[in-house]
Amino acid sequence: MENGWKTEHKAGILLSTLLLVALISLLSYSVLTHHFITATAAIKTERLYRAKTMRELFLVYYFTLSDEKQQKGTVEFSNGSCQFEKEQKDLKLLIELEKQNFHFTVSETELTKLSQRFKDNKKSVSY
Repeated sequence: MENGWKTEHKAGILLSTLLLVALISLLSYSVLTHHFITATAAIKTERLYRAKTMRELFLVYYFTLSDEKQQKGTVEFSNGSCQFEKEQKDLKLLIELEKQNFHFTVSETELTKLSQRFKDNKKSVSY
């Protein structure tokens, strides 16, 4: 005897709810992952710009050193340090900044141009 109620699909609401929860979880995970990747890229970009700034500051300081001190050494900055070594005609820089290392190579032609620019600016500045 049937009373008119359908008793075949009792799990329909439960499956729909589980599907909805899974979908919301997947969307939340996707949004959080995207936010994490964006934040990490911003931090790494900021560190790279700070390392390039430290490189430029070091190069200005480099031309004030005597010839024997221009071969190898370390310069400390407030945010990190810069180790340098002259190999043949190139200048190798290792900048350590907040648990990350940046390697730069300054060629002989670039050093010559920077040296000339530094000498020209030194002549035009009065103390």
